[in-house]
Amino acid sequence: MQYKPDDGSAGWEHTVYDFKDGGGPVMGMYNTDQSIATFARTCFKYSLDRGMPLKLSTKNTILKRYDGRFKDIFHEIYEKDFKEFFV
Repeated sequence: MQYKPDDGSAGWEHTVYDFKDGGGPVMGMYNTDQSIATFARTCFKYSLDRGMPLKLSTKNTILKRYDGRFKDIFHEIYEKDFKEFFV
């Protein structure tokens, strides 16, 4: 899998899997920080509007970078914009 930024800056290449016995499927997923932040704010607002608790559940073991980014962004937004409302 390769990522080549449009601005010419350094990208990256990552071997997803070294298929040995005939191959198999590969899945690539992405999300932007902006879309994750919008989703986080929407979740916090929905929770407050409904008066219900909010919990984020991730599989931060297999998809460490992907789910970890959700966790980090949710935490940043909680600390900055919503912590006072959930005390």
